[in-house]
Amino acid sequence: MCIRDRTEKLDNSNSTDPSKTAEFFNVGAPLHALRPGYVRRSADDLLFDTLVAGNHAHVISPDRTGKTSLIASTSARLQNKGFRVVVLDLKQIGERDGDSDAGRWYYSIAYRLCRQLRLKIDLLVWWQDHSILSNRQRLVEFYVQIILKNVHERIVGFIDEIQGVSELSVVEHLLASIRAADNARTTEPEFNRLGFAMAGECDAQSLVRDLNLSPFSISIEVRLSDFSRDDLAIFAAELNLPQAAAERALDRVYYWARGQPYLSQKLARAIAREDIEGDLVETIDRLAIQQLGGRAAISSEPHISHLHQAVINDRKNYESMLTTYGQICKGIDIDYDPGSPGHRQLLALGLVVVRENGRFRIRNRLYESVFSVRWVNENLPMHWRGPAIAAAVVIALIAIPFVYTAICSGATP
Repeated sequence: MCIRDRTEKLDNSNSTDPSKTAEFFNVGAPLHALRPGYVRRSADDLLFDTLVAGNHAHVISPDRTGKTSLIASTSARLQNKGFRVVVLDLKQIGERDGDSDAGRWYYSIAYRLCRQLRLKIDLLVWWQDHSILSNRQRLVEFYVQIILKNVHERIVGFIDEIQGVSELSVVEHLLASIRAADNARTTEPEFNRLGFAMAGECDAQSLVRDLNLSPFSISIEVRLSDFSRDDLAIFAAELNLPQAAAERALDRVYYWARGQPYLSQKLARAIAREDIEGDLVETIDRLAIQQLGGRAAISSEPHISHLHQAVINDRKNYESMLTTYGQICKGIDIDYDPGSPGHRQLLALGLVVVRENGRFRIRNRLYESVFSVRWVNENLPMHWRGPAIAAAVVIALIAIPFVYTAICSGATP
């Protein structure tokens, strides 16, 4: 009898309706805090309290760790407290207007702010009347003349997916406008009603080269931690297993995903949908590798594919990242160097974490199963592979005479 059959006989209330399972495990999509399955972390209260206190914040965290869900949750809490809230998805704006001129891109930002705040003004006329200003100056003037003049409540602007325009020069000026708005607080008190929170999965230091213009140096960092083993307890009732089996299953989820939110939820959902027969641990291990791990995941699993593409398409850092990551794979202790762009980008992507002793480790076992030494060697540039191949050929050529002699000696009566 399968484990799930035994569950149904023990407690029919735990039987899993597929539609309810899909609703609970909303894998890969933003999840509102009021939805079942939302895991509250320390970042929820820290971000909310930071913005209520009038400070700016930034949430720099890897792909599929819950940044957009955190923004949705915090937005609702702020609105309940009387704030006006706007959310800008820079990836979406960049894809639509990234190839156009900078003025048009900034106009898109202003247009979206007006639309979300429901301001009825002739924005195009205002924008053209201030064309003599630089784009950054025009945006700051827009904050004070349009937004703060027409909205009397406190306002928070969430700037999400900042990595979506990291290759565009306009992003540096947009972020610099946030710093300029903060600087204006000393002379124009109205700016104290305007706060910002930035979110993305990039190396923040590389976005704004001039620290005097960077908003990250004057905003509070909010870290989104991976789920703890205790956090996973919220999934137990959805696995349709007896309590003891559910706890063992979640132990195995943590073993493979080590709390990475997306991987944890997706593996837990796979368990909930599986008619488990035989050994529970072996079944979960099979599901982990088939659906989330191994070489096939690079093409079949969106999150894994995203990480692969993010590394190999990084023209500035990919050699450094692959070299460092390859050393970590081989068990070499590598100390995190915050001055290294490659180290910072590896950390931003989430392939690695920094342990308490300051050294890197691979984030979880699922990543290890995909992003292996073999993967590193296959993706290193040819000029790195060349010496390794040449060395292997030389060793083989040197070994041939010895092998031949040994064979001949063995064949002699």
